[in-house]
Amino acid sequence: MTDTDETPDGDDVTRRWLIRALVALGLGIPVAIEGATLVGLVESWLFGDGENGDAAASTTTASEPVTAVGDDLLPTTDRAETLAEATVYARDDGWRFDLTVDVENRGDRPYELRLGTVTTQDGARVEGGASTGRLAAGESVSLSASYDLPDGETPSTMSVVGVESVESGGERFTRRDVRFGNVPVRG
Repeated sequence: MTDTDETPDGDDVTRRWLIRALVALGLGIPVAIEGATLVGLVESWLFGDGENGDAAASTTTASEPVTAVGDDLLPTTDRAETLAEATVYARDDGWRFDLTVDVENRGDRPYELRLGTVTTQDGARVEGGASTGRLAAGESVSLSASYDLPDGETPSTMSVVGVESVESGGERFTRRDVRFGNVPVRG
């Protein structure tokens, strides 16, 4: 045998460690992903998904369209609830989500728009909201609301309720969790 046929001991050890590392990565990454999925499923099963359990209160699905500035918050109503502004302000004293909705009661009965809880991209629920109060037919108003967000988080959804007065003296509710796209963050 010649010297070129033999592999020095240092190269052989390095090669073994490289193979071990690649095998560990090849097995470790899928196991870690599946483990995280399992933990999420168990957590959801044990602690719920953060909703109040009222299936009628939320109609958002995975296919729910993204709402951006200029879009109607409740497109199924004959009123206009247009998202006029939406911005997250990142400041030293905390992050704040500000939005403005232009509401026009185009119907022939009183109407009210209520903005409710915001859920962040990371799943934190931020209570708060605002209401137009009762708007007469033909009346318009700009509704503004602010939410103090956890630092570094942006809004994902917001619960919105339209309340229409009906002839019998009752109210008809239209509920929707509005899904936001990328809300701009300003310093």
